[in-house]
Amino acid sequence: MGKQVKFIGLGVVVVILAILGGFKFFDRVENGNVGIRYAISGGVRDKALSQGIHFVGLDYVTQYPIKTQSIKQRVAVATSDGKKTDVKISYSYHVDPSKAVAIYKKFGSADIHAIETGWLAQKLQKASRESMAKFTLLEVVGTDSTKAQAGILKSFQQAAEPYGFVVEDLSFGTPSIDEQIQKSIDDIIKAGQDNKKAELEAKTKETQAKAEADAKITAANAEAEANNKINASINDQTIAYMEAQARLKHGWVTVQTNDAMVDAKGN
Repeated sequence: MGKQVKFIGLGVVVVILAILGGFKFFDRVENGNVGIRYAISGGVRDKALSQGIHFVGLDYVTQYPIKTQSIKQRVAVATSDGKKTDVKISYSYHVDPSKAVAIYKKFGSADIHAIETGWLAQKLQKASRESMAKFTLLEVVGTDSTKAQAGILKSFQQAAEPYGFVVEDLSFGTPSIDEQIQKSIDDIIKAGQDNKKAELEAKTKETQAKAEADAKITAANAEAEANNKINASINDQTIAYMEAQARLKHGWVTVQTNDAMVDAKGN
């Protein structure tokens, strides 16, 4: 009986150890991450684990984020006219899952935040300087801001993507400016307002002139139409009636001669 109890107890211990060992041999990769496997024999395995539960044996698994990250950074640049300024840049990126292992091997134990503030920050700084150097500060603040932004995004993407960092989008705020540039901007705005005012005045005068011309045309058309109606209403009977009225009023008579009809005023 005692031996049976011992065997049962040993069986329970084995089952418990097997369960605990089973949990040890499996690992779970959380959503938004991949799993980087590090073998106890040394070295990082070539393939990352997707999200979910995986059998990993005795390997150590590191969670590596691949979800989109949003970053804000202020960079110092110089424009083509020699103006030094700084600008706040915001961008979004994610890690290419197929290159997560390569990134881990390149940067070692550095976490993603350290990469953002180090390597990625340097690449963004370089891309910003290259793009902003093609424009004057006044152009960057005004008409060519979108071109400067597009240039930064393109250069940053080309620098980061080969290493596994996919830059999705980028935007930047208004660069800091000195008093001289601010005065130039104010002058441009004032000139634009003056031009707008002049255009509005010219348009108003044009509208008034057109209205007057239209009124004259309308009046002329009305007069012509009235004359046409009068002309259309005159016939032989109307003329005879008017002559009769004139004779009654003024005493005019018609005398027939051998050569012509002669009107003469009677007594």
